[in-house]
Amino acid sequence: MSRQPGMLIAAAVTALIVTACTGGGDGAKEPTSGKTTITWWDYFGYSPDSDQAVNSLIKKYEDSHPDVDIQRTAIGFGDFRTKLIQAAASGNFPDIAAIDNSDVPVFATQGALADLTSKMTDWPQKTQYLDFVLKSVQYAGKYYGVPFRSNTTALWYNKDMFQEAGISSPPQTWQELRVDAKKLTNDKHSGICFSAAATEEGTWTFLPALWQAGGDVSKIGSQATVEALSYYNDLVNVDKSAPKSVLQWGQSDIGEQFGSGVCAMMFNGPWVLGSAEKGKFSWGVAPWPKGVAGTASPLGGEVWGISKKAANLDAVWQLADWLANPANSKDEVSKGLGSIPNRKDTLHDPAWVWHPMVKAFADQMPDARPRGLYGPKYAQISEAVWTMEQQVLSGAKSPQDAAVEAQTKILPLLS
Repeated sequence: MSRQPGMLIAAAVTALIVTACTGGGDGAKEPTSGKTTITWWDYFGYSPDSDQAVNSLIKKYEDSHPDVDIQRTAIGFGDFRTKLIQAAASGNFPDIAAIDNSDVPVFATQGALADLTSKMTDWPQKTQYLDFVLKSVQYAGKYYGVPFRSNTTALWYNKDMFQEAGISSPPQTWQELRVDAKKLTNDKHSGICFSAAATEEGTWTFLPALWQAGGDVSKIGSQATVEALSYYNDLVNVDKSAPKSVLQWGQSDIGEQFGSGVCAMMFNGPWVLGSAEKGKFSWGVAPWPKGVAGTASPLGGEVWGISKKAANLDAVWQLADWLANPANSKDEVSKGLGSIPNRKDTLHDPAWVWHPMVKAFADQMPDARPRGLYGPKYAQISEAVWTMEQQVLSGAKSPQDAAVEAQTKILPLLS
């Protein structure tokens, strides 16, 4: 969600932070000093650590490339996408921008992103990336970005509550999760919590169940859709092991509820680590419990998009290539920006385990799927998905009726 992070790590951002001249739009240019100026936009100013990590990357690059001057603009997460869309529409897209991976089709169809297919074809680093990570920078058979930071979700669980309930290990299947969630539910806490809010955060949490049931957005309305909806409905309305308030809670809210001991388990990402660590209990992270089609999780994070109008495309490409190489950016991207390893050469590298929980998320990464595969109208698709889930969990519609209604909305939006 690069709130996904991509999406949700940055959800707490509220301010517009400008750390350098805004520049942007006319492409990398050659000033009188002889340096190539590259305009850079991101939303990583959400914390001192992340802001410092980006500034460190820029300084390291400029120190090793004295002919390059990077002008960074850090923008609050809430404003970032809107400002990028406006920049694309006006022809002032920055030379390089950290965009949510689900937005690659959006900016590609707007004509804002450079077609990098020729550069990516023989790019030595390409084969190192996990399959779906590489697919997240593609649209209509072409490459429009370079992978950067990645994250996903998994099952967090309160080990103390598990011990009290006589549960020895985290659930590995849907059925085990349902049984465990009922055992863990009492008048003090719920067995399981997850975001089912009327936002992308709700969709982000529903999609894994849809995929695990053997379904997909392109097959919305199928029996697998009904089964995924029924799965969450059983947890909320039948067993009552998940509170009804999940319909209003975002992922940060879920993290707070878990950290305060209100929820024994939760589906969430690494961005809620701070909330979990506030709790005075032992906790762990495990892969999503498997459905009939196995396990799956959503791919969040950002990719580097390069402006189609960059006057010096080679200079900007060289920067993106340098940023992608773990040898240059490992410390800043892992611990500083909280990325989960997304390459074969980093997936099991101890140097990328910046916290004990990272391994569980890294194990989930090969099964993570990008939302950009659903095309440039994903925002409308997501709204139809979260509306469908809300209708079921609120009791307004049956899983069957909600799935059929969503089908009529979503299928025309797919590219």
